[in-house]
Amino acid sequence: EKNPNCPACSNKPQKIEFPPSAKLQDVIEHLKTNPAYQMKAPGVTTSIDGKNKTLYIQTVASIEERTRPNLKLSLAELGLVDGSELMVADSTSPSSILFHLKLSPTNQAG
Repeated sequence: EKNPNCPACSNKPQKIEFPPSAKLQDVIEHLKTNPAYQMKAPGVTTSIDGKNKTLYIQTVASIEERTRPNLKLSLAELGLVDGSELMVADSTSPSSILFHLKLSPTNQAG
């Protein structure tokens, strides 16, 4: 029986929120450490202007080497905008999980 709260089983897009200045590494760490996801080696792809773009894939050495510089780039530098979709694949889930990226305002008073 499917758990409606399970991100992989529900097939519902998950919301994920970061400031535009957050690095891709921050997003990956969140996916690994957040109790709801507990991923081991998430691979992240997106679609920008109708073209699929691999942001980071750790499990294939040649792709990991090519996409490693993206870890240090901010979400804005990667071309991600509010509402961007991130497809995340991980060995802990039988199917990819779709995330809707919400970019939080950077000019928050605090």
